[in-house]
Amino acid sequence: MARLHFSKLNDQPLLTASGNEVGKIVDGVVKLVDGGLPTVTGVLVHRDGKDVFVSARDLSELSANGGRLRTESVDSRPFERRPGEVLLEGDVQGHSVIDVDAARLVRVRDLVLEGEQGSWRVVGIVPSPPSRLLAAFGLGRVQQSEIDWRRVEPLVSHVPSAQVGPSSRLAKLRPADIADIVEEASHDEGEEILDAVQHDHELEADVFEELDEEHQLEFIKGRSREEVATILANMDPDAATDMLMELDQEQRRPVLELLPPEQQAKVRKLLGYNPETAGGLMSNEFIALPSALTVEQTIRRLRGLEEVPATLTTLYTLVDGRLSGAIGLAELLCAEVSATLLDLSPSDPIAVYADADLPSVAVQMADYNLSSLPVVDERGGILGVVSYDDLLEAMLPEEWRWRGRPEQARRYQPPKPAESDVQA
Repeated sequence: MARLHFSKLNDQPLLTASGNEVGKIVDGVVKLVDGGLPTVTGVLVHRDGKDVFVSARDLSELSANGGRLRTESVDSRPFERRPGEVLLEGDVQGHSVIDVDAARLVRVRDLVLEGEQGSWRVVGIVPSPPSRLLAAFGLGRVQQSEIDWRRVEPLVSHVPSAQVGPSSRLAKLRPADIADIVEEASHDEGEEILDAVQHDHELEADVFEELDEEHQLEFIKGRSREEVATILANMDPDAATDMLMELDQEQRRPVLELLPPEQQAKVRKLLGYNPETAGGLMSNEFIALPSALTVEQTIRRLRGLEEVPATLTTLYTLVDGRLSGAIGLAELLCAEVSATLLDLSPSDPIAVYADADLPSVAVQMADYNLSSLPVVDERGGILGVVSYDDLLEAMLPEEWRWRGRPEQARRYQPPKPAESDVQA
């Protein structure tokens, strides 16, 4: 089966079966297939001052020297796009695509075709190298080797005929990866990526949580109040509160009132805290249970949760509604089922008040090796929990963010298990 770089074919002559030149090949037409390889449906040939479509069925040959017809003539009607069709040069070459396996945005320098006797498919792309400036600062990987098309997500929403729908490839990426790509992309590319995940409200909210403030505002501006409320409704309450405060003042109350009652109540509680304090950083989604419960009873309750908070690495114990201890999830699972939470938890849990500043929170978490830190009121009731990832995000130096992902942190590809391992 022959392989051909599209750039070698473009601008080459199309000949009739007998060898007479019909015109110059100026583009290739392919039909996108979700999860599969795009099929070449034909080529565009410039002839008599206009571009005409030649079906792949009428081609006997494609090569670096051009193409050849099975017949002596071509249809002279101007080209009209059909649903699902895109142009290789006009819509893909020179544009960005997502390398899903590497979770990176790459620009297409060339496309690789494979086939024979009029049946061709796009099997890969050749990415453009990073700019010299980016390479000089180590911000781009010199990546010119071919990338299999099956690991590529094209960005073709600018093409009316592309009929872009929900992306199965993007769903493989972590929300943080998608957010990184959105921040790296142009505005239009970023909009397309966010549109592709919009059908999954939880994924869309997770991506917005991972965007920096500048890009959150950039991509929230064009959305209706109802759309913004849908995003905030699916965020963690602390993240929803932060993004709500980024909106214009006249937008905040209408959007807040569109939130579901439970989320609205959680957000309202967090709005009164200074964002530079423990209260402003905490999440009010956590697990706190009476210390008299046994391990068995506790595990039964945890299994019955409809939603598991991210802070469940630690659960907190209460006596008369006040914080009395903290137990790691691993410790709970290893304990005797008849033991009570009071037996397992220390009598002097570490906590801070809502007005504690972020350095104080960081020192407490570092000194006591905490993955989360409870925030309490004056009587000892738990107001919320500061998690280590939220603290790290808040204290990350701004100058570190522009550096991008270093080569040393490229996406790891775990080995696939052998068939015997799966059966075992």
